Amino acid sequence: MEKIRITKEELQRPGPFLKGIMELAFDESCIMDKNGYILHCSDSSPLIWNRPNEESIGMHISELDSASPYPQLLETGEAVLGKIHIINGMSCITHMIPLFDYKDEIIGAFGVIIFRGTEKIKKLMRDNSFDFDSKSKDLYNQLAKAESYYTLADFIGNSPAVQDMIIFAKKVAVKNYPVLIRGETGCGKEIISNGIHAESHLKTKAPFIKINCTAIPSNLLESELFGYEKGAFSGAYSTKLGKFEVAGTGTILLDEIGSLDSALQSKLLRVLEEKEFERVGGNTLIPLRARIIACTNSSLEKKMQEGEFREDLYYRLSIAEIIIPPLRARREDIPLLINHFITKDALDLRCTPDAMELLQEYNWPGNVRQLRNFVAKMDLLERKIITEKDVRQTLNINDSHERESIRESASIDRKVSSYEKKLIEDALLQNDLNISRTAKSLNISRNTLYARIRRLNIHLEKRIDQ
Repeated sequence: MEKIRITKEELQRPGPFLKGIMELAFDESCIMDKNGYILHCSDSSPLIWNRPNEESIGMHISELDSASPYPQLLETGEAVLGKIHIINGMSCITHMIPLFDYKDEIIGAFGVIIFRGTEKIKKLMRDNSFDFDSKSKDLYNQLAKAESYYTLADFIGNSPAVQDMIIFAKKVAVKNYPVLIRGETGCGKEIISNGIHAESHLKTKAPFIKINCTAIPSNLLESELFGYEKGAFSGAYSTKLGKFEVAGTGTILLDEIGSLDSALQSKLLRVLEEKEFERVGGNTLIPLRARIIACTNSSLEKKMQEGEFREDLYYRLSIAEIIIPPLRARREDIPLLINHFITKDALDLRCTPDAMELLQEYNWPGNVRQLRNFVAKMDLLERKIITEKDVRQTLNINDSHERESIRESASIDRKVSSYEKKLIEDALLQNDLNISRTAKSLNISRNTLYARIRRLNIHLEKRIDQ
């Protein structure tokens, strides 16, 4: 049902058949006139809008649903099917179908909510073993992308480095500044980005849209982010909304931002500075309402030195910069993480003291992801007790010499951190605690300096009192 024909009289006074569809076929439905004003609502509408129908009738659809696709429908004359909207804190799957008169002119629209909440439809689609058609795949992808799966409480760790990072992330969440999250692969960037989004929308839900900048070719990424107008290029048979638009008042996560090509870096900088953008092939400015979070595991400083990443974009993105410590920098959290993985999956596992000691000495190049996979492998091998031998065999720690190398490496990490901490403390004191002068003397940005102060747990007051 992508087009409905009715008379202008039926638009004003729906007959029994249309009324029956409105009341019985959907969770909620309404009819709008050509200008987008509500003419009729189903009896279930108050459950969605939190207001009696007497108040809803006569209101413009944008007052009830700020992300309504009605302008798109009016422009294209095509139904907008299977879209997700956050309405009064609830994820809803909607259709909006144009109403035509018998002269083939749009005289209104039929808006319906086919599902309130997304879990039932997601479970239904997962549990049925059939091949999705393209529309079903698109809908399932929207469902997966529209919700945040983690909160900041899901980041496991009691170490000072983790606790300071979580406190800062909570402060960042209540502001609408861009966020740059940096850290090695497997250290938990997705959890922190999800958590900031969830913390930002405690009272109302909003879309959380993820884009992997390395997974989409550069020539397609622009239209994916900004959308495009009908006829903008060969194959653009209809207008498409970009991710910046779909995100609404939610969050858009740009993963692996360091791989963005120079042309898109320039356009992203413009979006950040002017809070607006245009679709490809369009000339209408669309306001940016979403918060942008960027993630990277690459050295942006090196990329800037090599001319591969714009310095002005880095400074604009890193107003709030969060550096996630690698696992080797918070070894005291390893027993807690192992216990978390065992408890979460109800595994019958435990570590001997020698095994736990070796696990805490290992450098974990894959960070928490590698640790989680190690625990899963122990379960797959049906180990009840994880021994030092199991650790050495699984992590390829073959002899005492290699174990001593691991210990030396851990010691080097601690010494480097200690040296870095003293270097920053001395620079701060030499510059009378002035962050700008200190950052300049160390040849780093203010945001990077703040991030390292948090990571290294520098307490200036205590140092000064001494």
